[in-house]
Amino acid sequence: MRNRFARLLCVLMAGALLLTGCASNTEGAPAAQLTLPPVNLKRAAPENDVNQSYRQTVLLYLPSLDGSQLIAVPVTATLSAARHRAETLCEMLFAHTGTDNARPVAGDVTLTLSGTEAVEVSGNVATVSLGASALRLSHEELFAVGQALANTLCQFGDLQYVNVLIAGVQPGLNVAATLPAGCFQNNTREDLATLWARASAPSSAARRSFAAALYYPAPAGKGILCEARMLSFSGADLPAMAVTLLEALSAGAESLPGVPRCPDFKGLLSADPVVDDAGGTRRLVLRFSEDMNAALTDSGITRSVMAAALTYTFTTFLPGIEGVEMRIGGELLTSLTPSGTYFGAGDTMLFQDGLMRRRDFSAFLLAHCTLFFANSRGKLTRVYRPIPFYETHNARALIQQLMMGPQPYDSQLGLSAVLPQGLRDADLIGVSFENNTLLLNFSAQLQALAEDFDAPAERRMVYALVNTLCELQGIDKAAVYILGSQPDILIREVFLPGDFLPNYNLIE
Repeated sequence: MRNRFARLLCVLMAGALLLTGCASNTEGAPAAQLTLPPVNLKRAAPENDVNQSYRQTVLLYLPSLDGSQLIAVPVTATLSAARHRAETLCEMLFAHTGTDNARPVAGDVTLTLSGTEAVEVSGNVATVSLGASALRLSHEELFAVGQALANTLCQFGDLQYVNVLIAGVQPGLNVAATLPAGCFQNNTREDLATLWARASAPSSAARRSFAAALYYPAPAGKGILCEARMLSFSGADLPAMAVTLLEALSAGAESLPGVPRCPDFKGLLSADPVVDDAGGTRRLVLRFSEDMNAALTDSGITRSVMAAALTYTFTTFLPGIEGVEMRIGGELLTSLTPSGTYFGAGDTMLFQDGLMRRRDFSAFLLAHCTLFFANSRGKLTRVYRPIPFYETHNARALIQQLMMGPQPYDSQLGLSAVLPQGLRDADLIGVSFENNTLLLNFSAQLQALAEDFDAPAERRMVYALVNTLCELQGIDKAAVYILGSQPDILIREVFLPGDFLPNYNLIE
């Protein structure tokens, strides 16, 4: 009996040791929540990037049979762990044929997305560009689609605003294309008739508020970032609204970290903005004084990023505006050569007849990803970094950003790299996803390049990876492999077999 009790005690102690992982705390206290024990793990290490999807119950908002309200329809979705869920939810919403209580979101009209990057996500704002079939809808029907998209895309809390365009152009809420829709927001309380009556109320000279998406230059000339907020417009015509948007951009961002301060765009105008319909293309014409060049230099903003910010802001909000024509002094901007951007740096962009369209600047749109780097106190610090918006949910892309180490355009400065110098993308053999666990298979270079790491640096390396990746939707844990296997010890003392949970004790 005594022997049986002793054996049982040994088993319990061994299990406790496994559950606490094997990385020790630098202060001598036991480390909390490190790895889960390798209980009969039968997963194969990925040899390339595959199977990065997960299943989740989501709500699609469809109009009731009488069209009076939006009804939440639960469905099971297969979502990509490598991209934001918004695009998949849009496609599912458009494809749903209805239920006993709800009809398809656009009735008899089949909606599609316009282009390969038809759903853009920056900050807490999604912009959905519909295909030309949406032109068959009345403005009230299109409004209902916009509200259905907002309720569907904003259900998880990471998105709060949704813009709806048709082929990259804001359709507005009336036939004359003079009444903005602004950003749609989640509203499951009021019926569609009430929402439409408020949104489509006749415009007048009275002051009116809209949620507007504003695009600001990102740090270090990398591109543009979106921030939405309520703006009050005193004028009912588009040129007056354009001036209000210019004032809002010049006032600065409220929530975007590290963005440069824009010049006084309104003060630099040499003439009032004009809407020009000549040639069958509706454009906003902006004329700035020659002083704009010096003002941009003083602000650290390039011409190309400034043009991207203004073009995105105006075409997203102002109805019917297909592009922007811009003059600085006597110069019509017909070409720009970006520098410092993630893509296209050094390549000249040409604008026929000086018309700058939204699609011309799609490579400029960025969003913040979350990374973890080491601070001077031996802990990890959360950092926000602007990168191309479609890469913010891509695990490989985020690991590449960690490999780059801290950058001057990060939200926090004065930090140190966590991955060993010399580690390259080719050293990440494969990435896959299984049961809310991200699997990473590295080459032997990870161990070789980190062989001089002490135990605290080893822990920071592992948990910088794990904490960064567990910020992604659908990912709760991560498993690390070296050449397809999990050696007992990575470098000094981190026990590798099993799954790693985020370690929030290391973050400050």
